[in-house]
Amino acid sequence: MKIAIAGTGYVGLSIAVLLSQHHRVTAVDVDPRKVDLINRRVSPIRDAEIERYLAERELDLTATLDGERAYREAQIVVVSTPTNYDPKLNYFDTSSVESVIELVNRVNPDAAIVIKSTVPVGYTEKISAQMGVRNVMFSPEFLREGRALYDNLYPSRIIVGAPQDNDNMQAAARTFAGLLKEGALREDVPVLFTNPTEAEAVKLFANTYLALRVSFFNELDTYAEVRGLNTKAIIEGVCMDPRIGNDYNNASFG
Repeated sequence: MKIAIAGTGYVGLSIAVLLSQHHRVTAVDVDPRKVDLINRRVSPIRDAEIERYLAERELDLTATLDGERAYREAQIVVVSTPTNYDPKLNYFDTSSVESVIELVNRVNPDAAIVIKSTVPVGYTEKISAQMGVRNVMFSPEFLREGRALYDNLYPSRIIVGAPQDNDNMQAAARTFAGLLKEGALREDVPVLFTNPTEAEAVKLFANTYLALRVSFFNELDTYAEVRGLNTKAIIEGVCMDPRIGNDYNNASFG
């Protein structure tokens, strides 16, 4: 397949590398330096697996500044552009996502668009209605900076949210999930299909829960320090409960 990726941060570049193992991928960015580095098979970001795959693997991957040409030829366009959050305004700047959607639908309205940028819950359905488009779905990413490709190679799950009343987009969702599984090294990846808003909510509440765990163990660490107790011993004892587990329990991790 011909796939275009808008944005080459941790999300976009890791997806581009993953999919270009088996398909023709064009990565689009506005930064000429990043485009040049990717085309020379040098990673513009610090990620051990991305660096290794670019240097050692045969990837059908090209980077470009020409988004219009890349989107015109693509069957699927993955949007992973920045959506910075302003806590004072309580607002995500989603203008870069909307610019890509607008351009894709102008030059190639038959392409399926997959949003992987962080957006507010309800965004995909809202922007689809506002822009009068029916080819947009949302697939949350669950990646760590610096291990983004590894987390795509060994994903905890794949979730794709597409309009439930659109058979074409339901088929496109299954195709995209299949592409992610094809590129992964883990064989038993669980896959969940939802509507876009439910997929957005999964991303929000997964992040929230992990943040709560980090905050909880930071508080435990403070409690132990104030009272002269052994933090490690307390955490070890708490996490022996299988309902709690031994993940994200490193005090001050966050």
